[in-house]
Amino acid sequence: MRRTRLLATALATAAVLGAGLTALATGAEASAGCSVAYTVTNQWQGGFGADVAVTNLGDPVSSWTLQWTFADGQKVQQLWNGTVTTSGAAVSVASLGWNGSLATGARTSFGFTGSWSGANSVPTSFRLNGTTCTGSTSTPTATPTSTPTPTATPTPTATPTPTPTTTPAPAGALYVDPTSQAYAAWQAATGQDKTLLAKIAQTPQARWVGDWADTAVIAAGVHDYTAAAVAAGQTPMLVVYAIPGRDCGAYSAGGVATSEYAQWIDQVAAAIEGAPIIVLEPDALAQLGDCDGQGDRVGYLQYAARVLTQAGGRVYIDAGHSGWLSASTAAARLNQVGFEYAAGFALNTSNYQTTADTRAYGEQVSALVGGKGFVVDTSRNGNGSNGEWCNPRGRALGDRPVLVDDATHLDALLWVKAPGESDGTCNGGPAAGAWWQDVALELARNAHW
Repeated sequence: MRRTRLLATALATAAVLGAGLTALATGAEASAGCSVAYTVTNQWQGGFGADVAVTNLGDPVSSWTLQWTFADGQKVQQLWNGTVTTSGAAVSVASLGWNGSLATGARTSFGFTGSWSGANSVPTSFRLNGTTCTGSTSTPTATPTSTPTPTATPTPTATPTPTPTTTPAPAGALYVDPTSQAYAAWQAATGQDKTLLAKIAQTPQARWVGDWADTAVIAAGVHDYTAAAVAAGQTPMLVVYAIPGRDCGAYSAGGVATSEYAQWIDQVAAAIEGAPIIVLEPDALAQLGDCDGQGDRVGYLQYAARVLTQAGGRVYIDAGHSGWLSASTAAARLNQVGFEYAAGFALNTSNYQTTADTRAYGEQVSALVGGKGFVVDTSRNGNGSNGEWCNPRGRALGDRPVLVDDATHLDALLWVKAPGESDGTCNGGPAAGAWWQDVALELARNAHW
């Protein structure tokens, strides 16, 4: 099956600095305070990666600037989720338009890659909008690896914690996105077409997030979508789809470069509001090792699961479907990534295997991965599979999305693939992800509800 669309133990050093302070973060009248966590996520000869998390403990601010000074001649080379300026050892990072507003207690983060020589000590003092954040500093020594990486940023890996962390299961309704292609088609339709398209447009389905636009634009879209769901009191669903070597060069070929994936994930994660359900990288494990350009794919998935979970997401790692991998193979690959952060695994994304077959398969896999839960994509499986994966005709909308709380390991039936969006230029279809009204109407017309 293809899909339509859209890291080595980590070396960690953290400094957590917090205080209630006297000066305003953005104006003289407000009280200020901040907490900063500076973490070296990975380190190699001559280079390192770092994540910096900032929590506003004072009054709300509309923008922020964080400043510190390196002690050992480190240099910032590339930074995301902020704008950096440097002067010698002094570093200043300013917010972007979409992440500048911080309510009291709100947290944001940015990351960067840097260079070092001789030592890589953690900065001991930070200032947020001119106010010094004071507190304790933990500076364990990070040991570099012996092999330099001159052309690509090494893959970050998940930092182990004593207690596994996953986002609690959602409660309440799933979010219906009024900006989807299906919603626009429904609004424009008339007569029987409008009635049929309502079955798709008014049903909760996931928003796909990939490399088809500038990263800042993608992040802004994630923020707007998840914030709208939170405002509606509903749970959003995201599909993260930008793994290096995506789809092994087929219809949904692409993905970000191996040296950029961690940065891309960080920026998407920083934009998340609320606690979305996240299906992580469709096809990535099922195609593991099938083509060149995948880099440390297991490591990328580990990193993404951690960062997205820490941002509030409930992550399900995609594991293909019952007609692709055996249950034992799927479980072995899932166990390589691990479930320290991921809530479970996802099945049947963009495919057509029946719900009954997929549930049975999911229970087999679950038994081999410690009883983890799983979600099933039912968006187009109403008539099951005819053996084709790319725009097969005669298919039907499947079971409506629902959160599940029963004696099984099924967590939810979801519409992960957006019905009516093409699988690619096959069987007469338009480009992957484009709206195909004829097939949308066919899926709705054939639905058993």
